[in-house]
This record gives sequence, structure tokens and C-alpha cells, in this order.
Amino acid sequence: MTLYRKLGDREGIASSLVILGSVAAMGQRDDIPVKDLVEEAILLRPKLQDRRTVAQLLILEGRVALARGDLERSVTLWEETLALYRGAKDDLGIVMCLTNIGLVKLAQGNNEKSAALLREGLCLASDLDHKTFIQYCLIGLASVAASQNHPLSAARLWGAAEGMSETYGAQFSHAGRAAIDYEGRLAAARSQLDEASWDAAWSEGRAMDAEQSVEYALDQHLPPGPDTPELYPAGLSAREVEVLRLVASGLTNAGVAEKLFLSSRTVGWHLGSIYRKLGSHSRTEAARFAAEHDLL
Repeated sequence: MTLYRKLGDREGIASSLVILGSVAAMGQRDDIPVKDLVEEAILLRPKLQDRRTVAQLLILEGRVALARGDLERSVTLWEETLALYRGAKDDLGIVMCLTNIGLVKLAQGNNEKSAALLREGLCLASDLDHKTFIQYCLIGLASVAASQNHPLSAARLWGAAEGMSETYGAQFSHAGRAAIDYEGRLAAARSQLDEASWDAAWSEGRAMDAEQSVEYALDQHLPPGPDTPELYPAGLSAREVEVLRLVASGLTNAGVAEKLFLSSRTVGWHLGSIYRKLGSHSRTEAARFAAEHDLL
């Protein structure tokens, strides 16, 4: 930053402010004067030419506002940033804003708006193959599901996010956890299910790869009522029953995928889950179970 000041490089100064401020706002350093940084950023912003640099300063201001508990201010700043990134066709910036705003809307209790933003962010993060933002969106959508009394879906999505942490090393920040009351939502959802049901759903989520977890999350158009774990025999989910019916009718995985607008890999994952629940090892055995339990 000192060199940038000597050169009078406003864009460089702004970038340095963003880096320092972000480190402080995320709780990684407590010796950085965040208030002074933000005040300088606000004064510097009208003098900048690069819209991406302006957007970065707005992101910083939004993070500081969030850290101070000013949710409305953070949303206002990030919505302004989102407009800038959309204008610049900066997909990574768009994903960052959609995720941030979606999580804050979740913290504000606006589940419908949060879910819409996080779904859009998840689609774009998947296109970019950005594992961190995929994970953040999964955690947000799990929290939405939990708030809407769908603990099974929430457990699978949280399990998928945990699996991504183990596979890719992506971690949800402490600041993010605190903002959406992650631990509280997790405990509340877990209390709605018996231990076996919770553990099974969590394990199913952890077994998903990134592609499967994205498809599962986007497939969850949840009704307003609560989950009913025992709705189908052997604890099968509604989607698993759909897959089982089509498999029993003789369709291949590719055929099932075409019918349900899924990938063949995701159909294979669903079929593996069905086999585990039924204790079967073949399509024939699964089809027999479907016939015996009037699922066809």
C-alpha cells in the first residue's frame, strides 16, 4: 500500500484496502483499523474508474456492515455490487454477491428470497466449478430446508457440504456460521428426527460428489409441510420412489435420467441409495420390492 500511495495509484490503493479490510472483517486479524479503512474506501470510491475495483470496495463495506450486525446495509451494498458485476459480465463476482445476499436474506428470515438467490448462485458456481461457493450455497439451502421443517433434505445437504470439506478442503467461515446461526439451525433440524434417520440422511449427502449434490439441491422443490420420513416403505424418499418405478418398468439409468431430467451419474447414486435401503443388490430385486409394496 505504501508504494501505491507514493505512486498515487488509486486503483492499487483500493485493492490494498480491500485485502486488508477483508482479512480484518473475516476475523483473521484484530490489529487492522477497519473503521479507518472503510472511511478511506468511501472517500476513494467516487474517484475510481474500474468498475471491478469499485465493486471490490463495496464488497468490503458490505462485509464490515455484516460484521457489525447491520444486515440491511450489507444487502444494499452487495445489491449495488451485483449490478456492477452483472454489467461487467463477471461471473465469479456475480456468484459471490448472490451467495452473500442469499445468506443474509436467510439470516433475516426471508427463506423464499434466500432460496431463489442461492439456487441461481449454485447454478453459476457449478458452471464455474467453484467448490467454495457450491459449498456455501448448499449450506444456505440446507438451512432454508431446515427452517421449512424439512430436516431430511437439510441433513442430506449439510452432509454433502461436509463431504466437500473433506474432499476439497473448502470451509464455511466462522463469520458465515455466526451470521446464519448455523449451529442453532443444525441442532433444531436434528431434534426433529430420530438418530438413525438423521445419520442415514447425513451419510447419503456425504456420499454425493459435487455434481450430485448440486443436482440434489436444485431438485428440492419443497412443499410447505414438514418432512414425513416414513411416507414410503424402507425410508425411501419421493425421488427414490420415482427412480425405482422407472427402473422397475425396465428403463436403463440413461432412460431414467432422460425422464427425470437428471444425469445418469445422479440416477446411479439414487439407485445405490435404494439398494442400501432395501438390502438388495440388483434391479430385479428392487423391482420385486416395488411390486410387493404397490409402488408401481
